[in-house]
Amino acid sequence: MDKARFFEWIERHRRVLYAVSIPCILGLMGLVYLLVYYTGGVRFVYSHTMYIPILLSGFIFLIKGGLAAGILAGVLLGPIMPLNTLTGEMQETINWVYRLVFFTGIGLFSGAAGDSARAFIHHFRWLSQHDPVTSLPNRTALFASLKHRLGSKQSSGEPGLSLFLLEIENALELSSSFGFGITDYALPVVARRMKSGKIALEVYQTGSRQLGLVVPCNHSNHQSPQGAAAAIMEECQEAIQYGRIPVHLDVRLGSVPLPREETDPRVLLQQAETALAEAEQQEASHRDYDAVMIQGISESVELLGELKRAVLEGQIDMHYQPKVDLRSGRVYGVEALMRWNHPEKGSIPPGRFIPRAEQSTLIQLITDFALERSLAQLAAWHKTGMDLTMAVNISTRNLLQPGFTAMVLSTLEHLGISGEYLELEVTEGALMMDMERTLEELTQLAEANLVISIDDFGTGYSSLQYLHQMPVSLLKIDQSFIRRLPKDRSAGHILDAAVSLAHNLGIKTIAEGVEDRRVFDYLQTTGCDMAQGFLIAPAMDAPGFIRWYQSCQGVWKPGDPANQPQT
Repeated sequence: MDKARFFEWIERHRRVLYAVSIPCILGLMGLVYLLVYYTGGVRFVYSHTMYIPILLSGFIFLIKGGLAAGILAGVLLGPIMPLNTLTGEMQETINWVYRLVFFTGIGLFSGAAGDSARAFIHHFRWLSQHDPVTSLPNRTALFASLKHRLGSKQSSGEPGLSLFLLEIENALELSSSFGFGITDYALPVVARRMKSGKIALEVYQTGSRQLGLVVPCNHSNHQSPQGAAAAIMEECQEAIQYGRIPVHLDVRLGSVPLPREETDPRVLLQQAETALAEAEQQEASHRDYDAVMIQGISESVELLGELKRAVLEGQIDMHYQPKVDLRSGRVYGVEALMRWNHPEKGSIPPGRFIPRAEQSTLIQLITDFALERSLAQLAAWHKTGMDLTMAVNISTRNLLQPGFTAMVLSTLEHLGISGEYLELEVTEGALMMDMERTLEELTQLAEANLVISIDDFGTGYSSLQYLHQMPVSLLKIDQSFIRRLPKDRSAGHILDAAVSLAHNLGIKTIAEGVEDRRVFDYLQTTGCDMAQGFLIAPAMDAPGFIRWYQSCQGVWKPGDPANQPQT
């Protein structure tokens, strides 16, 4: 039994201990009295044995018990106890009075020590169940509460409950502005709101910027998890007062319903964490736990853990999808696309690992790999007379990486490739992360004659106000619009507007996701400059692309059998 459980056992059985201790201490005092009397009186050392019941009484019954035991012991070994039982000589008054005072002092000291020990035990128990800074109940207290609820939740009249995790998303931003104490201040404020608003039955602190809420929910009525989440978000939208400054909290929620059967509370917390991670990944305000979530997240984490080894062991290779001029059909370049050939899982499409890698530092590793491998291939093609450009996807995290621009230019110089043959594609949404620094890096790259392209154009909105400032040479119109052509008039209007806007700014356009001849023919009437998609050719490995390029002699013609990929 560890110390914490020992102290808890003492606290739970205190009344029983009191009932047992009183006769034991009195009996022990009586035994000491008899021992002293029959060994010859207080002139011998046996009188010091009386310290034992005094100390025990003080420790168990605290100061009052220690004082009472000291006085009683002083009386028992005082005027009624001879100095020498053989001769009948009695003690002098000063002797037994001094002993009584000394015993009383020992009782007072032991009682104070017992009182301090009990205060320490209470504080120790409190610390084990609360955060010392915010004073909120902690994760241990949450586990205890869930265990109790799940163990006694058999009554059908009890409403359904859900465990919500509330995380302050802008905690880092707030800490950098106001200091780390802002989060410690904010969490209790939010907790009080949840309790006073009767949204949560119980509130716990489960992390440095996270709260756990036990919320009444029922999936079949208005008190659904979504309804509860809306109520929580509404409470959190009201700014908190930090000193005289109103501070807004950005929060995100993940929830899991508490089952009727007994379940490990740690499993429930993990499931709520999974839902919270899913909400963060999808940039949603709330997600309720679904068993499918854990499969996707576990797979994503597993693949991310294997990604570095995959790069080093050659499991990842580059494939190349051609781009053609819509007017002449000339194959002017390719886009480098990553493919992962896993030894156990087989072919893994980039959509299963690239988005997660972009949220981690591993994006730098795979971008460096993609650039080096693709540019080396481009240099080899140039030596054989294939006058092509190479498009490589990068993320804003790459642009914000110190030394990225220097690395790109150094690689180009080492391979003897001119800057205009490299096209760097950046997604429209990613440009919004740090516009000022992104513009600075893109400008340096453009000054070295690199082609800057905005990928998935039309899926965002904020970049329009910066488009005239960006050193952009190419807009890639997202396939979600292209695939709706030519039937969807709204998609056609969007395409016309994008092409017109780009041309007025001196920017060329390329349509991605061209899979149908009718789409290709329609694009030729819009003024769009280039096209890319399965109609032209899928992404191929380097040998496959060379065979395809040679068969069509660098010019793609719709319907020409020579344009079909060579196996």
